[in-house]
Amino acid sequence: MLIYLLKRLFIAVLVVVATSALTFFLLLASPGDTAEVIVKKILVGEEEYSPTKQEIEQVKDVFELNAPGVVLYLKWLSKAVHGDLGCSYVSGLPVTQEILTRLPATALLAITATLLSVIVAIPLGILSAARPNSFWDYACLTYSAFFISVPNFWLALILILFFSLYLDLLPVAGFGSLAHLILPAITLAAGMSAITVRLTRASLLDVLRQDYIITARAKGLAEKTILYRHALRNALIPVVTMIGLQIGHLLSGTVIVETVFGWPGIGKLLADSIEVRDIPMIQGCVVFIAIMFSLVNILVDFSYRFLDPRVKYGDESD
Repeated sequence: MLIYLLKRLFIAVLVVVATSALTFFLLLASPGDTAEVIVKKILVGEEEYSPTKQEIEQVKDVFELNAPGVVLYLKWLSKAVHGDLGCSYVSGLPVTQEILTRLPATALLAITATLLSVIVAIPLGILSAARPNSFWDYACLTYSAFFISVPNFWLALILILFFSLYLDLLPVAGFGSLAHLILPAITLAAGMSAITVRLTRASLLDVLRQDYIITARAKGLAEKTILYRHALRNALIPVVTMIGLQIGHLLSGTVIVETVFGWPGIGKLLADSIEVRDIPMIQGCVVFIAIMFSLVNILVDFSYRFLDPRVKYGDESD
């Protein structure tokens, strides 16, 4: 298991480095002059302002933008290895500090949305698989199809319109109380639960067709015992994989939902940074996203052993 873990960590490091390099050079190659954007949107604050060549050159000297892209990236990488992701062009604060400041808000939203999704999706998926081709099965599939099809931003606007503007029950946007958390958490949980319902149903139906389930029925075991004690654990392996991917996505920041609800998380930080071309902050957010996905995937892989003891890792003998 140790060798397998080391291999996964090595792959994760390669993924993070490749992601950081791709992001860095794409930002440098994107249209527009970074120095000019900094002058317009950060220093002056006027989109229509035309900076002089002297102002642009001064900004390039201050932020070291004159060096070749490869040199800039290698400098950044050497600092990043020691935990220094640079400083934001906007606030002047360290990127790591800014990300860690926003992380609790994103973690709160991600954990709440995931719990809501699991609480709704797993029972619905079990109900759908236990009664195939019934009214409940079609109802669960309709629920899943609807929320898979609905974009997050559209659902967010509908929830705001109904619960905030018409009923005046919940705040439109903001952060700081349980009321502010409800709408963004529901928005995220709806799409997540829709996918999890369908996957739980499909996985459980596949397991229920296995020979050992048929044998258990032949022995006279109760259907509930077969479903919950023998079938469900094995059926949850692909479901746990999907939930892990969803958690990684949420922890890395949900840009659209956080922007719509004014939620001060990593997603909104990334969106704001892209608007003002804050390269160190964008780079830091993307690297953080890559790290979160890699760590969550490793944890999910090692959780399989608890669901199915038959699972073996690369360095383990059969």
